[in-house]
Amino acid sequence: MTSGSLQRKRIFRDKGARAIPPEDAVGRPIHRFSMSGSPFTLEYIVDGNPVGRPLVLLNSLEYPGWPPAEFCRFAGERGFCVYAIRRPGFGNNVPLADAAHQADIVEAFLEREMLHGAVVVCTGTSNPVGFRLAFETSAISLLVFSCCMFNYDAMADIRPDWLARSLRQALTSDTGARLTLMGLDSSWAVFSPRWVHENLAKGSAGDLDYIRANDALLLEALEDLYYNLEPPTFQFELAQTLNPDPVLEDGLFRNVRALAFSGIETPPSWQDGIGAETGRLGLPLVFLPSGDYFAMYQSAGAFLDGIQGHLP
Repeated sequence: MTSGSLQRKRIFRDKGARAIPPEDAVGRPIHRFSMSGSPFTLEYIVDGNPVGRPLVLLNSLEYPGWPPAEFCRFAGERGFCVYAIRRPGFGNNVPLADAAHQADIVEAFLEREMLHGAVVVCTGTSNPVGFRLAFETSAISLLVFSCCMFNYDAMADIRPDWLARSLRQALTSDTGARLTLMGLDSSWAVFSPRWVHENLAKGSAGDLDYIRANDALLLEALEDLYYNLEPPTFQFELAQTLNPDPVLEDGLFRNVRALAFSGIETPPSWQDGIGAETGRLGLPLVFLPSGDYFAMYQSAGAFLDGIQGHLP
């Protein structure tokens, strides 16, 4: 990274120097949820059927952006109102490295907005927040885990090798997380954020299709990572996903209305590992026909069918 780009980074690391716009890349207003006496907030958008069942999506490190308008339109036609939430540490939300506390804030949001009977969808690094929501509120009618490894040790299978080395470095210490994030920043600056994301997704034709079809939303999400993601949030999101979670005891979800999704383009070893974990935890698992990380968007029909088939 050049001295000029480091200087630019120092300027933009100051959240006050870059205001988050009041709407997303396709013109949907961004709202803010806050609680009296608490510095922690959520940002969210609302789309779909305004009188439909709440479909609440929690963002992740892998994709901190908003859902495509086409997905929300499709969900609206199926009777859902989409609430997409940007969690602490992303956008203009101050960091909070505590999954249980984040779950409390999401619960408070559901209650204040009176989102009774909600379907809550967790993806990637937001799944540990969902684990803790499972037993906290009666407002949730179905809890969905998407692209979730649970306690499967996937480090040996992460590709490319440079990414696996970078993630291991980030998990070792605060300094390691800072160095890894600086390396990613440098890659984004030299090759462009889109190029980096496309290379990470090159094993999944569905994910590549999603990235190329949703350019404005993807660039908005990557811009948020480039300018706003701090090393402590980066390390927290990785650690709670890649390290074993003590909450995940055998049979945890056997009596909980919950469902797991994975993409058919997920690497076979990961599919096996996820299958073993969902069996151990007592969760039904559905494989979607296109995509890996973005499978729920690429396979929206099958995703929503799966949800509707498991609703009370």
